[in-house]
Amino acid sequence: MTLYKTSFLSAIATIVRIISGFLITKIIAVYIGPAGLAVIGQLQNFTNIMLIFSGGFLKTAITKYTAEYKDEEIKQYNLWSSAIVIIFILNIFIFIVLFLFANSISLYLLHNNEYNYIFKILSISLPFFVLNTMLMSILNGRRQIKKYILLNILLSLISLSIVVILSILYGLKGTLIAYTTNQSIVFVFTFFFVKNEFWFKLNNFTKGINKEDVRKLINFAMITLTAILSSNISIIYIRDFVVEMFSTKEAGYWQGIWILSQVSLSLITTSLGTYFLPTISSMKSKNDISNELKKAFILMIPIAIVISLSIYLLRETIICLLYTQKFMPMKELFLWQMIGNVIKVCGWLFGYILVAKAMVKYTVSAEITFASTFILLSMFCVNYYGLIGLTYAYAINSSIYLVSMFYIYKVKLPKENYDSKSNNSYPNL
Repeated sequence: MTLYKTSFLSAIATIVRIISGFLITKIIAVYIGPAGLAVIGQLQNFTNIMLIFSGGFLKTAITKYTAEYKDEEIKQYNLWSSAIVIIFILNIFIFIVLFLFANSISLYLLHNNEYNYIFKILSISLPFFVLNTMLMSILNGRRQIKKYILLNILLSLISLSIVVILSILYGLKGTLIAYTTNQSIVFVFTFFFVKNEFWFKLNNFTKGINKEDVRKLINFAMITLTAILSSNISIIYIRDFVVEMFSTKEAGYWQGIWILSQVSLSLITTSLGTYFLPTISSMKSKNDISNELKKAFILMIPIAIVISLSIYLLRETIICLLYTQKFMPMKELFLWQMIGNVIKVCGWLFGYILVAKAMVKYTVSAEITFASTFILLSMFCVNYYGLIGLTYAYAINSSIYLVSMFYIYKVKLPKENYDSKSNNSYPNL
């Protein structure tokens, strides 16, 4: 499937997911209220962290190596088997922690230990969360794009139905149960969706553990772990800095534009993760990669510009529709945030090539470095320009990121991935 078709289908899946998210938020707000919404937010953040540490961090690695081994099915099966062993070990540990310390976790996170049963349910359902993610990653890596995107849409709708029904029937408790079980229920649908695939056989996932595959998976998964941790830590730090400098109201304005910025970028990242990453992973020729990169630029950059320009021109309408009139001061933050988004997409196109080629040391270093520079630039620009300085910092940081990724792509990638001795050489990790 071409980049254009994939991008179109990915956009549909992303839009369905975004609309589902807005509907869920609206239902929770109506039936549970602001206090309940805060509790749900805490549980969501905690669940996301647990999902990552219980094996979710392997998602991109499984996609990358499944695509890379497209003509070597035995290698695919060995890789999946090693991933299953890692997931099994991690989930035993996390199950013990969540089940035994459910009271303490509930008291710390939700300020009430009456919800301890939620974390016991989560400890049981987490493995199914991760297995669902793994099967989706395999579909993506094997380039079964239509099935992958169709399943994504179906799963978004199923999750929406589960959360809405349980929230309406049982209030806050129903919503908490929905968020800790929806992916387990979704796994059942994923299982039946792929059960007739020729590769979906038990013995293809039970070949034991291979040290080399484990090394590759863990090394590559460092990219995902680093990206998630560094980005979240930097945003938390910047938000706290804004509260200290101004107030929670100003921090709310910035949080509003940041959420909108990330949602608009998700329309691009879905296509990059669905098509670009596995496609580049399977390529050995520098010329093929360059041609694919050109096609991505021709398609993605105009889309990024149109989305960003539309959001900027419709900023007041968007604020009224998604937020309230109280958020109107945030309209001053749109211009440079949207400019930064376009620049960020340009940098990502080069950055995804580094990820696809498992250039872990460069990718991990970049994630940590640019999370740090974003903090420093934000502090500097806020001191000189006020709240709007955060958007200046974002645009500047994105520009430096673009230049750095372009330099690594032009100078380091040929040297490490395509030396004169072999077209199949990969960087030392």
